[in-house]
Amino acid sequence: MASGIFSKIIKGEISSYKIAEDDNHYAFLDINPLAKGHTLVIPKAEVDYIFDLNDDDLAALHLFSKKVAVAIKKTINCKRVGVLVIGTEVPHAHIHLIPFVDEKQMAITSPKIELETTEMVSISTKIRNAYQGSIGKKTLVFGASTKVERYSNKAMRMLEEYNHPIVAIGGRISESEGVPILVGHPIIDAIDTVTIYMGMDRQKDHEAYILSLNPKRIIFNPGAENHDLYKKADDIGIEVLNACTLVLLRSEQY
Repeated sequence: MASGIFSKIIKGEISSYKIAEDDNHYAFLDINPLAKGHTLVIPKAEVDYIFDLNDDDLAALHLFSKKVAVAIKKTINCKRVGVLVIGTEVPHAHIHLIPFVDEKQMAITSPKIELETTEMVSISTKIRNAYQGSIGKKTLVFGASTKVERYSNKAMRMLEEYNHPIVAIGGRISESEGVPILVGHPIIDAIDTVTIYMGMDRQKDHEAYILSLNPKRIIFNPGAENHDLYKKADDIGIEVLNACTLVLLRSEQY
């Protein structure tokens, strides 16, 4: 059973200044930083040596690190965000992301800086907000189709183009350009937007499910307008729009 210090941080048994997390990775501020914003990025699997990770997991760790580094660069005044891997300090693979002004800050033997707890909290909050703002709005395309000429399919492709994570539900199990199309009422969490491409007469059996997802917003695309569901959503504080998702994306209003 994984029991190292980083695994305990992931589980919340040891507190950390969290920056970002997904299903397989975790990022948090180094408590002995070489520079303000010095961040550690780790896989959740407790693997000692970074090059013991399989190719897919190693690539995924670096892609996650890239997103975190972009957020750090947006937040911390620095020349670059440097990448450092030593691998001997803790027996759990990790990457150091160090925003530096002077290259000397990249030396692991350089003097560490001391920051008050309040400043560490402030830094982690700012970087975390920048990270969350960069990953787009998780969108459920309801009434998805594999037919490329359908507007729901065009919306799926454009949402991907604009870096919005997609979940799709349609009439039958299939996929479109690598995006699985689910059926029924699957368990989905953290949905920001539901964009509906299904006529009002077919929505009745799905209304309770859509509302149960507690999205921040529901978009009724042309032909999907539904006054009753509109009112139910509006009454519980969900933003509701009769609008075209494609137009919102193109006009940067999404």
